[in-house]
Amino acid sequence: MGAVQNYVSVSRRALDVEDYIDMLRRYRSWIVGPTYAGLVIAVVVAFFWPDTFEASAIMRITPQVVSERVVPDTLDMQMSQRIDGLKTKILSRTFLTSLITNDKLKLYPRLTNHYTMEDAIAQMQKDVQISSYGLAAAAASGGHAQGAFVVKFRYPDKYKTKTVVDMLVTEFVNQNLVVQNDSATQTRSFITDQLKEAKDKLDVIQTNIVRFRELNAGRLPDNAGYNASQLASLEGQLSAADERINGLQMDRRNMQNGKQSAEDMLSYLTAEGEQSAPAQERSNQSLANLDRAIQVEESNLAVLRQKYRDTYPDIKQQLARINSLKAQRDQEAEKQAEQQQQQAANADAASQTPNLRLSATLQQQKDRIKSIQTNMDNLDTQVERTLANKSVLAKRAEDVRAKIEASPQIEQQYSALTQDQLLAKSTYDDLARKEKESETAQDIQERHVGEQLEVLDPALLPSNAVEPNRLVIAGVGIGMGLMLGLVLAGAREAKDTSLKNLKDVRAYTNLPVLSSIPLLENALLVRRKRRLFWLAWTTAIIVGSVAMFVATTYYFDVASKGQ
Repeated sequence: MGAVQNYVSVSRRALDVEDYIDMLRRYRSWIVGPTYAGLVIAVVVAFFWPDTFEASAIMRITPQVVSERVVPDTLDMQMSQRIDGLKTKILSRTFLTSLITNDKLKLYPRLTNHYTMEDAIAQMQKDVQISSYGLAAAAASGGHAQGAFVVKFRYPDKYKTKTVVDMLVTEFVNQNLVVQNDSATQTRSFITDQLKEAKDKLDVIQTNIVRFRELNAGRLPDNAGYNASQLASLEGQLSAADERINGLQMDRRNMQNGKQSAEDMLSYLTAEGEQSAPAQERSNQSLANLDRAIQVEESNLAVLRQKYRDTYPDIKQQLARINSLKAQRDQEAEKQAEQQQQQAANADAASQTPNLRLSATLQQQKDRIKSIQTNMDNLDTQVERTLANKSVLAKRAEDVRAKIEASPQIEQQYSALTQDQLLAKSTYDDLARKEKESETAQDIQERHVGEQLEVLDPALLPSNAVEPNRLVIAGVGIGMGLMLGLVLAGAREAKDTSLKNLKDVRAYTNLPVLSSIPLLENALLVRRKRRLFWLAWTTAIIVGSVAMFVATTYYFDVASKGQ
């Protein structure tokens, strides 16, 4: 068994600029080779990569011709939302399929022939770009400001690119007209249906209100003032009826007293006629009876004056009776004085005169009693009529009072009905106004004077390809090859642990160097290595140049055919 060798780990010395220059000189092939390979690969990729052209058109939404002060816009969708909706329809599978399978276009033949239509549609959805600008301000202003958007399409064929953009723009315009017409038609149809429902509801509520008013006539809130005034009038009439009944009853009592006094007077006069006293005594008795009758009539007059004025007919009649009795009393006193002067010769005449006067007084009292009784009967009739009228008034007052008591509940129900009517009427009026606006808006859309899509900048035939950027690709290839070469050179240097120059000998041996002997190689081997080196590089350059030439030739050939 051999002896185990002991290895000492020594850290590498710090490198300086001269060391890096030596490394570049030693590994120049490892750096230049990948860099050249990166250039060749980048050029081949760049020129075999087909050109992609981009065509674009700018469109904007112009406001309606008729002022919104005259005819408001019924399309309440904001501009950005409307464009998003149009974009969704245009990028739908149906429309893109029609473009891809168009006989004049025949887009994406490789995808349609070797893959599925879904792959071609997905690729076209990526190639079509609809970007908008100016719509943020339009949305902030309520969606009515002018905004524009750009329709772009990328494709290897520049003629097809422009054609597709033109077709997209045309489809945008057509779809916008369809959306506006459909929106106007559907809006009017919807509002018309809503208006009919609102009209039916309003008719039902009005019919209920009419029926409610018929069932609750006189108890409605608008009859409250009339009912209150009617109740006050009826209560006033009841109070007047009570006062009239009391007055009639008082009059009857007064007449009853007058009748009683007249009957008493009649009894006195009758008793006077039946007496057989001398003429002088009868005359004195007659004067006394007349005085007593006058006192009774005056007491009755005082009672009447407490209630009535002196112009009242009963007071006038009472005064007339009193004056008549006083006149009789005066005449009786004069006659009695004359009787004292007359003698017996006139006895028969004197006795006959009082008897005639007494008979007249008796007849007058009887007529008075009959008149009083007639007046009393009339008063009884008036009292009965007044009581009957009072009963009718009381019943009417009770009915009015019942209406007033039921008024709060009726008012609540009626108020609910009227509120429903007002709400239904407001809804109906609002829908009627909207129906007129929608009808006008539909007419505007049919006349094509509403909001329209306008092509602000039509698509032009692209002159330059937007991709690939061949200079950038070549630069990236050279850079990546150079980085790869540097990495490989660094890796080889890290693996090579030999001493390469006098600095390494001094650093790792710590011995003085007296002299150095250059490496002596066989000249034949040196020439052979050089020939192999130049052969390899020549082959690589030729192959790379041929590859780049083929790529550029292919590119220009395809470009010339595309022209």
